[in-house]
Amino acid sequence: MPRPVPERPRRTASRRLPAGRRRLLALAVAITLLPGREAGAADTTPRDLQLIGQVLGFLEHPPTGAVEVGLLYAPAARVEAEQLAQRFGDGVRAGGVTLRPRLLPVAEIGTAAPRVLLLTNSALPEAAAVARAVAGRGIMTVSPDPALIDGGLAVLAVRSSPRVEILVSRAAAQSAGLSFAGAFRMMIQER
Repeated sequence: MPRPVPERPRRTASRRLPAGRRRLLALAVAITLLPGREAGAADTTPRDLQLIGQVLGFLEHPPTGAVEVGLLYAPAARVEAEQLAQRFGDGVRAGGVTLRPRLLPVAEIGTAAPRVLLLTNSALPEAAAVARAVAGRGIMTVSPDPALIDGGLAVLAVRSSPRVEILVSRAAAQSAGLSFAGAFRMMIQER
């Protein structure tokens, strides 16, 4: 005669994590699940864009809803910015934001910059001028080149290959007037 299997007691009240811990857990899960991109690719990928969106959720005052991302490009390289804009598709959804691209020539940076600026490869030589133009305006600059983080010329650099890395320049963040939640600092390389 088979033995009866005792039932496990059921939980009557579920424990809910605070919002900050839920976001941190979601980012940690996303980082571990993101596959790397092909070796040698230096362009910003859709996975990189998704990481940028998730990082926005860890700002002290995070944006919600649609967030415009200015794709900064040098005048002769509009095609590069247009190709990057196509990677956004209908918008990159991550956390509580949907990233939408907006082409922005470097010359127009002082007039109408959105909350996030992504430097294309053609705009990298203008990084110092961009950093000066957005100082104190609460604008997060994102670079595909981690060297700009070391130089304090961009706030954020993300890479999903060969492994996921999130680099933040403390000096550039302070200059821009941005601060990140304390729990986020455990997951990043802050320089």
